[in-house]
This record gives sequence, structure tokens and C-alpha cells, in this order.
Amino acid sequence: MKRTLYIIIAAMLLSLSSFAQDARNRSTETIVQDVLALVPIQKQADFNNEMQPLVQAAPKSITMLAAMLKPAAQHVNAKVEYAIHGAVAYAGTNEAWAAKVREGLKEAIAAQNDKDAKQFLENELRLLSKEEDVTYTAQKGASPYAQAYDKLVSLGNNAGKEIAKAAKGKDHALRMQALKFATAKGLVTDELAATVAKKYKSLSEEAKCDVLYWLGDNKKASQKALLTNAIAQGGKPAKAAIEALGKIGGDDAQKVLIDQLGGANDAEAYRALCSFPDKLNLLEPLKAAGGDKKLSLLKLASARHYTEAASDIFKLCMDNTYGDAALEALPGVATTKLSQPIIGALAIAQDKQSVPKWQKAATASLQTLSAEDQYKEIAQFLNMPDIPNKNRIYPLLAATGTDASVADLEKIGDAAAIEALGKSKNYKAAKPLLAAAKKGDEKALMNYVRLVSTNERGLDSRSAKLSEAFALAKTTENKKNILSKLAGTPTRNAFLLASKQLDDKELGYTAATAAKEIITKTTEDIEYDVAKASLEKCINIFKATGDADDGYAVDALRQKLSELKPVEPYVLSDEEKKQGFELLFDGTNLDNFVGNKVGYVPINGCINVTANYGNESNLYTKKEYRDFIFRFEFCFLRPGVNNGVGIRTPMGVDAAYDGMCEVQILDHDDPIYAGLREYQVHGSVYGVIPAKRIKHKPLGEWSEEEIRVQGNHITVTVNGEVIVDGDIKEACKGHNVAPDGSGNNPYTVDHKNHPGMFNKTGHIGFLGHGAGLKFRAVRVLDLTKKK
Repeated sequence: MKRTLYIIIAAMLLSLSSFAQDARNRSTETIVQDVLALVPIQKQADFNNEMQPLVQAAPKSITMLAAMLKPAAQHVNAKVEYAIHGAVAYAGTNEAWAAKVREGLKEAIAAQNDKDAKQFLENELRLLSKEEDVTYTAQKGASPYAQAYDKLVSLGNNAGKEIAKAAKGKDHALRMQALKFATAKGLVTDELAATVAKKYKSLSEEAKCDVLYWLGDNKKASQKALLTNAIAQGGKPAKAAIEALGKIGGDDAQKVLIDQLGGANDAEAYRALCSFPDKLNLLEPLKAAGGDKKLSLLKLASARHYTEAASDIFKLCMDNTYGDAALEALPGVATTKLSQPIIGALAIAQDKQSVPKWQKAATASLQTLSAEDQYKEIAQFLNMPDIPNKNRIYPLLAATGTDASVADLEKIGDAAAIEALGKSKNYKAAKPLLAAAKKGDEKALMNYVRLVSTNERGLDSRSAKLSEAFALAKTTENKKNILSKLAGTPTRNAFLLASKQLDDKELGYTAATAAKEIITKTTEDIEYDVAKASLEKCINIFKATGDADDGYAVDALRQKLSELKPVEPYVLSDEEKKQGFELLFDGTNLDNFVGNKVGYVPINGCINVTANYGNESNLYTKKEYRDFIFRFEFCFLRPGVNNGVGIRTPMGVDAAYDGMCEVQILDHDDPIYAGLREYQVHGSVYGVIPAKRIKHKPLGEWSEEEIRVQGNHITVTVNGEVIVDGDIKEACKGHNVAPDGSGNNPYTVDHKNHPGMFNKTGHIGFLGHGAGLKFRAVRVLDLTKKK
């Protein structure tokens, strides 16, 4: 195998970042023949495509290739060797593949009779194995590499002379095998290093480099003189010696390496000093140096965060010769002691191109401070009347993420302040960004979208805010961006918005992708007719692309489409009909209700609740009732749901106090209600009669509830279990308000006044406290008519 071939494959391996998938269902014989037909493979993608199936077919593929090797004298092995070495290089990225290739190589070695072929295969096995994993027994025809390795193993701690001999040899592989053996077995003493070093002058250039690297890897400080002389002699060994000194360390090594900066070995010396094991002393060299050496020292000081030179480097920023390099280096060394001077320099900088660099340096100088202390350092410049270009300080202010920084920038309110707010991570910046967006600032709009997407945890709130942002967006690109964010917001409203864009030629595909993500993840009901029509449009959009991934999307949507069912109206049971129950909601409309029909939406046979807290968010029966039996089913869609049933309540008031009462509907099992009071659990007559605490069914499962009200008596039953059975008048000893006229009522459990408690009639209402809940089969029996 030619050395150039190994180099080509090694380079391809280093750049390998992904593995192609073989789906051709080929036999091992066909895979091997296809690879041989293509080698040498020039493109990385083709290399990946062919090598993966080859290594996956190991060990058989390797033994098949090895069997094709002919005696070296025939000069026909190039393609086979290329294929085997390519498989070895590729398998090295995956241990499972490597194990299969090793197995194939071992089988091939055992079966191989040709000495050169055996040597090649043994070398490939060694490339793919850990040193201690490769063992050989002496055998007729064993390769020189195996024989040499066996000899080293047999000599053990006495292998020094053999190692020194191999180091002087011309065979690079044998030399490296010996040197690596010494390192692996801990044999690299000062004595062995000196023995090898004595042969240095007679070594080839390649061998010299190998030995110098070896000395560095083993940190042999005893050979610093040899390394220093090698640097002075120049050439490739000088570069190897520089790397070695960089690994060994020490003040003397540091001085030698610093002397190399700015010269022919600048790059090697810089790399060595960047990883130097000891603390660097750069202050005096930096002051004394000039030209390219000074530039390299500035770069090195920054890379090593050499803060001792911070003041000197800051001063150099004003130098005509080294100013640009010093400013580039400043962020790496800047400390809080320099934050004030740097911010001042930022404000007065004449060269506009230097402004971002000064801002970067200022940020670096502040990074060890808390956000609040950073704000204090920066904000004082806002109050200095003579400071020019204050707008340059705004990004620093925004980067603190403090509430105070948002307030300052919002107060300033100009274009620069709004642009800076766009970089803030503080969610409070969303408000002024939205205000700017409403005035046509599209950049502010997208920064608002970023903040909402990152910080808004409430699905409904996030959906509503992104929908508002979409309405403000003007460009197709920004609309697509917002639709993509909506894809991660699985709510009905987000689906409806995405669905409306399906007919748009420019937005259709993005909208279809969002709609697919939403409908496959949402727990909310979506109207059957709307969902069906939208999914059919999505399927057509994905089918039109012909893309394989879109084909999977079509399959998923067809499955979802098959699960959609039209509404079947709910009907009363024969028994309830006889009793005289009235169906308030049959699954199709809210004709028997008034109030918030936006927060309460009939969808697929259920009343879906999206209402927020507030009296205006309630849904009431059209009729008023005195004594009644109210029955319904409820289902929690999300943890922590909070709602309630208002009893004998006027509209537009807080039913818990101005109605007869509110019966809690609450997912009290959620951890957020760990500190819940007893009169707040599900089913409680809020603040008056605590309910027996029940264990709710899992999310998505339905429960049945009945509330019976007769006079002052109220009974609450959930899933057949009575959890409240009491008289509200007795519960408060007849005092629904405090006798002394104060707001502190000692007779109610919550110690509050309930002035509406003795209402004789009123509406029945669902009291909205947020989304994530649905009702069905809502019916009522008016007991007053029975009297």
C-alpha cells in the first residue's frame, strides 16, 4: 500500500461526520464487488456510502477481500488493499463495527500463507486494535512486525536495547511500534531516553522527528538540551522539538518557545505555548517585543487569559501600530478593573468599525460580576451628560437581562434602545418589543417572537401571542418563522391559524408542517369538519413534494384522519326523561347558555374550556334556578386545571361570594396545589363546606358529577361517591357576613363574607379559571317544578 493512499483515507476519516444508510439489500459478494469497482473513491459521500455496508458485512466481507490478495510480486493488490484499509479506517469510528472487522482480519491472518499479505493484514489489525489486545505467537512465515513485537514482549523490562535499535532503523512502522511499546509498558526512563538520544545525530530526518515527538509525549525533561539544539538546527525536527518542549514545560522551555514567536516556527511555537502546562510569564516579553513577535504575544496573552497584561494591552489599543491587534486581544484579558475605562473608550471611539470589538471587550470585563452588578457598572454612564454615543452602551445594558435594564431601555424607547432590547433574555422586554412591532418594526417583532417562544410556558398564552405576532408579520420569511414556532405550541387555536394558511402558495408547506406537528401532539379537541378538511389539504401538500420524509407525514396524517369521528348528539336516558331532566348541552351548541362563548367552545360533543380567570369569562345558563339537580361529566386535559360551578349566582359577579356558592372543580392532585386549604379541594363549597378529598382519574379520563341543591342544603357526588352533604346556613351559623360589619367573618371557614349565600334563585354557571378542561352531557332537573 502506498503511503499517499493511507493519507487520503485518513483525511477522509477525519472529516467524517455522518453515516449513509444502505438500503439496497445486496449480498456480501455484491457489496465487495461494488466497492472494488469504485476504488479509489474520491468523494467523501461516496466513500461513506460504500464503506458502511462493507464493514456491516464483516467479518465475511473482510475474509472475502483478504482471500483475493496475491503475492506482492504480481502488483495486483492495490484495489483490495485500498478496500481493506478503507474498511479499517471507517470501522474505527464505531466500536461495534470495529469488532466485526477485527474478527475478519484475525480469520484472514490465520488463513493467509503469503508472507507479505499476512504482514499487511497484521498491520491493519494493529491499526484497529489497542496495543495490549494484539498478541501473536511465533509461527513460520510471521511478518517482521509480529516477530519484532513478540521479541519486545519477551524481553519485557529488558527491551531497552531493542527499542533503541528499532529507533535507529529505517522502517517507520517498526520504529513506532517499538517506541509505542516502551510508552505503553512504562519503560521510558531517563536512561532509555539518553540511550536513544545518543543515536540522534545518525538518524534520518523522519526518525529524528519520531524520537523528538516520543520524548515530548513522555515528558523527558532530561533531554531538553537535545530538543533546544534540534530547534536551532531547523527543518522538520525543529517543529517536532517545539511541540515536545511545549508538552514538557518549564521556564527554560518557555523562554525557548517565546523566542520562536514571530519567526519561521511561529505557528508551532504559538500552539505549544497555548497548551503549555505551566503558568506563562509574558509581561516582560510583551513589553520588549516588536513586529510580528509582539502580534503573536498579544494573541497568546488573549488565548491564555493572561490578565497580568490587561492594563498594558488596553493602553496598546490606542497605539497606531498595534492598536487593532491589542483590541482583538483585549476580551481575553479584560477584568472588572478595566470595565469603566473600556466602556468609556467604547463611547468615544472614533472608528465605527472598532465599536463591536470594544463592546466585546466590555462584555468580557463584566462577565465575573452578577447581572445586578453589571447593570450598576453600565447604568452610571447613562446618567453622565457629557458621554457621547450612549446608544453603543445599550447592548451591554440589555445583555445584563435585569428588570432595571429593560425599564431603562423601554423608557429611552428610540430605535437603538429597541434594537438592544431585542437581544435581552428578560421576558419583560417582550412588551416594548411588541409595541415597536405594532408600529411596523419587523425586527422587533421577531425578537418578540423569540422571547415568547423561549419564555412563555402557558400553551394558550404562547399560542395567543404568536398568533398576534403572525397578524403583524409582513414578510413571508417571518410568517414562516412564526408558523414554525406554532408547531411547538399544540393548541387548537394554533392549529386553526396554521390551517388558514394551507391555501397560501408560499406558506402552505410550512403551515402543513406546523398543522401536522400540532394535531399529532395536542390534547385539545379540534372541530371534526375543520380538522378533516385541513388534514386532507396537508396530505395533498406533502404528496406533491415527492419527498420520502413527506411520505411518512402523509401516512401519519392518514392515520390521524381515520381516527376522526363526527359528533353524535347526546340524548337523555329513558330514566332521566321520565324524571324530567332537561338537556342543557347535547354536544352541538350552547343555545341554553349565555356569557363567554369564546372561552367555552362546543367541539366534537364537548364544551372545551379556554377561559381565563375573571367574571367576564364565565358561562351561565339562560334560565335561573332555585332547587335543582345538576349533572355533567368533566375531563382534565392538563395538570392543575381550575374551574368551578356557580350556584344561584347573578351574572358578572364572583359566584363564590355574591352567588349562593361556588362548587370547586380542581385538579387538586397536582403538585402546584401542595399548600391547598381543605375548603379549596374539588367539590368543596368554596370557603364554607370542605369536601371529602377524592383521587382524580388520570388526565384524559372522564368523571361524572352531580350537584343537588334544595333550600340551603347542598350535596355533591363524584363518580358515585358523596363528598359534600351539608347545610350552608348551619355551616356558617346563619352568619353569611360578619355581625360587626367587618370583612373578617369568624363563622365561615375562609373567614370571609359571603353576602350572596342565601340567594333564593340564580343562574348555574361554569366559572373560568383557565384552559385544559372539557364538559359533556350537561343536564338539569328543576326540582322547583316538582313541588
